[in-house]
Amino acid sequence: MTKRMTRLISGAVVIGASASFASMGAGLAPATAVSAQSVSGSVAQAEPARKTHIVQPGETLSGIAQKYGVKVADLATWNQIADPAKIRAGAELVVSPPAKPAEKTYTVVPGDTFSGIAKKFGVEVAELMAHNGYEDPTKLLAGSEIKIPAAKPKLKNYKVVAGDTFVGIAKKFGVTAAELMAHNGYDDPTKLLAGTTIEIPAKSKPKPKPKPTPQPGTGETVYTTVAGDTYASVAKKFRITEEELRTYNGHRAPDKLPAGFKLYIPSS
Repeated sequence: MTKRMTRLISGAVVIGASASFASMGAGLAPATAVSAQSVSGSVAQAEPARKTHIVQPGETLSGIAQKYGVKVADLATWNQIADPAKIRAGAELVVSPPAKPAEKTYTVVPGDTFSGIAKKFGVEVAELMAHNGYEDPTKLLAGSEIKIPAAKPKLKNYKVVAGDTFVGIAKKFGVTAAELMAHNGYDDPTKLLAGTTIEIPAKSKPKPKPKPTPQPGTGETVYTTVAGDTYASVAKKFRITEEELRTYNGHRAPDKLPAGFKLYIPSS
């Protein structure tokens, strides 16, 4: 009887352990997170996954940016898009900003001034003071710890005049037309109007590139297709080759032309 009871108790223990193990396996990630939290309550959580969006046929970068409440320029930067017109249906785009890096701090030493610290870190004096809640620069004390705001690139503004094109303005400031368009939220180069003020993006670091193809947006003819149009028929109409037409419009052009699609016609 004693042996029988022992066997039953052992069986109960094994069954209980198995059930516990199964439940741990089913919710392994939550259990792990709770353990980490209980060991050290101050441990930072893992960076949350960034939102993504699958591009649908007919969508534009500006439309997607508006949908998620972000800037077109940021969307282009996060996804390394040089030309906002060249996004393909089915592509997965990151649509949320990256986690902010840890903020720099600085311990003030005797003789320090806001202007000296600002110069050291490449920020504006007023921005440094405001970031730390100072109104009087003489209140800066040795031993104080102040936060250093992220340095912002100084961007230029340019007022568009009659005859300007994205290509011409970009060349003047040493950036690409694609960067200029993306930074200012333009999908169509023909929408650039005289009197508009646009922002000039910071120059990007030069990267080795293959032989460049012609870029649309130089003030050339823009043709809107109608039903039945083909690359061959449009090319013939403008006395150029089909290859020239396809190359000039790059990856933005679909294999088959839908009605209402805008084609850029290179100068013959």
